[in-house]
Amino acid sequence: MGLFVLGIWGYFHGPALISEVSHSFELAFAGAGFKLEDVVVEGRMRTDKGLILKKLGLTRGNPLLSINLADAKTKLEELSWIKSVRVERRFPDTLFIRISEKEPVALWVNQAKKTYLLDRDGEMVETEDAHKYKSLLVVSGHNAPKEIGKLLAILEKFPDLKSRVTAATHLRANRWDIRLDDSLDIKLPEKEADRALVYLLDLEKTHHLMEKKIMSIDLRLPGQMILRLTPEGAQEKSHTGKDA
Repeated sequence: MGLFVLGIWGYFHGPALISEVSHSFELAFAGAGFKLEDVVVEGRMRTDKGLILKKLGLTRGNPLLSINLADAKTKLEELSWIKSVRVERRFPDTLFIRISEKEPVALWVNQAKKTYLLDRDGEMVETEDAHKYKSLLVVSGHNAPKEIGKLLAILEKFPDLKSRVTAATHLRANRWDIRLDDSLDIKLPEKEADRALVYLLDLEKTHHLMEKKIMSIDLRLPGQMILRLTPEGAQEKSHTGKDA
């Protein structure tokens, strides 16, 4: 009967007892010198360290064992620049944080006119300092964030072309229009866009199309190309009867 009563008491009071023992254990460790004295952060480029400390809500002297590592990880992953994070104790007195930040590859403006930085996976960081990233590719289109990685994978097959792409518009499914040098639009097909670009670059070697007075090149039809001249180029063509 005594064991039965003890079991019932433990069932209802066990969690409180465990909590009390755990707290006593933490205090004992703290008394032995295992208190938080330093927070070391590695991998930080854009995330403010003060914001990290504020998010964690820790103070010097906290028992090191009282820090909930999983909770700290969750809180830090809420910060906009942080993609992933690892948090660990380093005895006797240090909390070590290793973060991986989002690496911006493009600027995207949504329908509400808010500007975001995109990483390769389409994860976003809202920014009011777009001017600091003016060298990045500017993308538009509702689903552009989800599709940006696929576009980059195509363009990276053509590094000389990629370096000239200043803007891109996502239209539907896998279809993009890209802009070169802020002046020449290229309409890519929905499928086999890389093959269409090979076709374009092969013609470029002999005809130097991108040096002519052309506004856009339409590659949406396999094995075909439709050119649209600039107003100046169209005027020259009408006068000479030849391609501008």
